[in-house]
Amino acid sequence: MYTDKFKKSINMIRECQNVCFKALLCAWLGYGINRLVFALHEPFSSSAQRYYWSVESLFFIFAILSLAILTFLVGVKHKNFDQVGMTFLVVTTIKMALAFAFGKEIIYGFSSAQEKINFYSIFAFFLVVETVLTIQLLNNTTQKPTFNEKFKKER
Repeated sequence: MYTDKFKKSINMIRECQNVCFKALLCAWLGYGINRLVFALHEPFSSSAQRYYWSVESLFFIFAILSLAILTFLVGVKHKNFDQVGMTFLVVTTIKMALAFAFGKEIIYGFSSAQEKINFYSIFAFFLVVETVLTIQLLNNTTQKPTFNEKFKKER
């Protein structure tokens, strides 16, 4: 009834939705933990109002970049599975360059230590989320039979 190409497209869309849902859930949980730390520690909450980039904008920027990266990786996985790892490295390097461009004022400016820690921790958090979800993408493949398994079946 359905063509093979249509089935692959549907599978790709479902996988993309699944990965994006997990990334958004992690971003939401990370934001909640960040807000909890700000609420519990007075030095963070008092200096947060003077941040160059607000915490919300940092989470939004990094979440959008992570969603774009993961969506792109799902597409690469369905086109050429062998290139997912290298694509992840290249795209993550580009993201790091963008983060450096956005955070240059924080890194080299007269920002507080809390702001620098917050910027780097949010960046590292999203890097870990992307890495874990990419590993799950790579592990969620149908296992191809090895040469020995093929040989046993032919006998």
